Amino acid sequence: MSFKIDQMTIDEYANGRVTAGDRVAKVGSVYWTRTKGLFYRPLLSYEAYSLSANDLPRVFIGGFQCVVSDPKVANSAIKFVMLNDVEHYDLAGVGTHRRNSIKRAAKLFAVRPVDDEIQFKEQGFQAYCSFYARTRYEYKRGRTQKDFFYKWAESLLKSSKTLVLGGYDNTGDLKAVSISCWVGHTLTYLTFFAETTALKNGVHEIMLHRLREVVSQTNGIHEVFLRRYQGGNGMDEYYVGRGAKVVVKPAKLHIDPVSTWALKSCFPAKYATLFQQSDSLS
Repeated sequence: MSFKIDQMTIDEYANGRVTAGDRVAKVGSVYWTRTKGLFYRPLLSYEAYSLSANDLPRVFIGGFQCVVSDPKVANSAIKFVMLNDVEHYDLAGVGTHRRNSIKRAAKLFAVRPVDDEIQFKEQGFQAYCSFYARTRYEYKRGRTQKDFFYKWAESLLKSSKTLVLGGYDNTGDLKAVSISCWVGHTLTYLTFFAETTALKNGVHEIMLHRLREVVSQTNGIHEVFLRRYQGGNGMDEYYVGRGAKVVVKPAKLHIDPVSTWALKSCFPAKYATLFQQSDSLS
């Protein structure tokens, strides 16, 4: 095992997310994060909660949605892309095509924790700009500005428990970065970005593989949360093709009437996703 993963408390995780620029607030016993507009989700969005009135964000415009432990109070459902049975991961159990891709990438890239802040800022920024030019990824678009990216990089390396992995080519240049945090029984795969040529050469395959190897050897991690399911788009298919499952959980959804009307009229696809019925659990 070339690196290890350190478990953090929910308080440490929340503080790290705030430092990284996310809008996080604790209401009662639950940390909530504010997404675009005035919509709230629990910071640990995959966790099931038994909510009291004191745990709910005060929302007059917008709303909130969270997984609930009692399906009887659910009026919607949320789908998550998860890796389960993580302790049994082994390269020998991977399909031939994928296994060969991992082996080819292993000859071109080394995976290790990022520990050089200057290199992370300079070469990581280049990789992020390459990633943005390829994807036009809208979340935290400010990271395409050097000053913004540098501050984000500093915040990540401040926490010894945030796992920042780098994919390095044979010259030692940083070509890809992944960011993960371990809270409770779950590792959250927060972010991945890569320079385009390195991506074509499979850096994503070897980085995910190395992470899964270490997770399999780490006592206490039972699952990996990859992302919220986005309806079967390319990234959903990518992870499902590598053994992830789409997990459906009952959820409580509240949105004010005006926002509900606006969503239904202007963004019907988002409305349909939010209002997935909990009977899809079957």
